[in-house]
Amino acid sequence: MRQFPASPITALIDESPDVNLSESIGPDLSVADILGQDGLAALAGVSLGYGTSAGRADLRALVAGRLGVPSEQVLLTSGAAGALFLVALLHSDEGDGEVVACLPCYPPMLDVLRGLGARVVTVSGRFADGYRVDLDAFSGRLSARTRLVMVASPQNPSGVPITPAEADEMLAAMARRCPGALLLVDETFREATYGGAAPAASFAGRSERVLTCASLSKAYGAPGLRIGWLTVPDARLREQLRLAKFNSSICCGSLDEFFAARLLARADEVLAARGELLARARATVEHWIGEQDGRLQWLRPEAGAFCCVRLDPGRFGAGDVRRVHGLLAGQRTAVAPGPWFGDSEHVMRLGLAYPPPGELEKGLGIIADALRP
Repeated sequence: MRQFPASPITALIDESPDVNLSESIGPDLSVADILGQDGLAALAGVSLGYGTSAGRADLRALVAGRLGVPSEQVLLTSGAAGALFLVALLHSDEGDGEVVACLPCYPPMLDVLRGLGARVVTVSGRFADGYRVDLDAFSGRLSARTRLVMVASPQNPSGVPITPAEADEMLAAMARRCPGALLLVDETFREATYGGAAPAASFAGRSERVLTCASLSKAYGAPGLRIGWLTVPDARLREQLRLAKFNSSICCGSLDEFFAARLLARADEVLAARGELLARARATVEHWIGEQDGRLQWLRPEAGAFCCVRLDPGRFGAGDVRRVHGLLAGQRTAVAPGPWFGDSEHVMRLGLAYPPPGELEKGLGIIADALRP
């Protein structure tokens, strides 16, 4: 029997620290936030029968309209995690085939790939390189065995997106080394921008070889609605993914799809309010970073409700880093440590907007105290 390894990521939902700066989302929406004053009557009329395996047509049209692709290219899934799982399922048992994963990525995805028996080759980005994809290293990891390439944009923990030029170089390298391979871009954090900044353009529809996925969990603050999506240009592959979804879960939940349609109908309004919250939180952290006398370095995020910071390696040895994390644990203050994302213990991800009002400042103060000699 295949076994999945234990993951520290489960602590994000299964434990309750006093101060939680480890999350990657903003505050959760409520049912009232989505339905508004007149929504209860509509909710009362929702049928709890099976939905369709592809997902509600009006919901797929809303997703497609935001991405600029035909609605028939959209397949609804159980969150972006479900989308990633379906693609991995179809590409994890192809003889001598390999999957190339650009790190950091959604951490459980590697466990899923390996649990399914896939041969995984990784290309790692790190804080020191600004988490940019090393295109030379990427090209060197590709081979005639490569069947699938997976990358996140913007990626977690830094909020750094892939540029169109970088994506084009990746596709060109794939055309040379593995012309039949697909590029899957995880865009879960793409619309979680700051203030009035427009999100980067989706890679959906950029190439016949590009698949994208995203969900309502991160940018929209509705992880309890297990709704995500894939965009798949190739009709035969899309049908195989639909069948894989049908055979594993039949369809998404009717209530989930109902709420998702209501939410996406107000997407711009919801995202604008969350963007203002994110902008204020980022400004708070930026000011705080400036007060740390160089003890901390950071990557200013372009999207995502988090930022990535690093304890100055010139000031903090391995023992100092352990002391800092021990002090945070003693204060029941959670951060996401760098090893979760394949980086060093000097690195940590800070959630900017998930804590309730005042808790971000409280958590930053605890971290500042832990940094002092």
